[in-house]
Amino acid sequence: MSFLDIEGDFIRGKVLPDFSWVSFEEPTEPNRLAKPVSQCRVALVTTSGACIPASQERFDTKNRLGDDTFRVIPNGTDPGEIALAHPGYDTRRAKEDLDTVFPYQLLNKLAAQRVIGEAAPRHFSFMGFVPRPERLIWRSAPQVGRLLMEDGVDLAILVPS
Repeated sequence: MSFLDIEGDFIRGKVLPDFSWVSFEEPTEPNRLAKPVSQCRVALVTTSGACIPASQERFDTKNRLGDDTFRVIPNGTDPGEIALAHPGYDTRRAKEDLDTVFPYQLLNKLAAQRVIGEAAPRHFSFMGFVPRPERLIWRSAPQVGRLLMEDGVDLAILVPS
């Protein structure tokens, strides 16, 4: 039995009796970079549930259907201002080293070392537990895609948590 089978059984038993994993028949077509990574503007898209409680609502960790919204985290936000809200992992331990789930500080170091061109002006955070992903797929993700394009992002790195 795989991890996905065990996790699916848990979700069906505790949350949604009719839960099943979303899957796609064909993989997404590869999209080659138009320039070297050392010239790219790079953004992070994390599923860590990162948010800025002073100005943003925390993700809803109590909703059995998850929270399919997103939060914008401006690059350079003080790490002490960022909170994590997620029902699927110990956010207290991750907060001790934020780069484990939201490595924007590491991304800025890579920009300073010229490994990447620059970090994007803002990054995006989702909460990874969304057992009914239709609204995320058809509403939230396209909104983030448009914002990434507005920011001139060449490369978005997904950081699962």
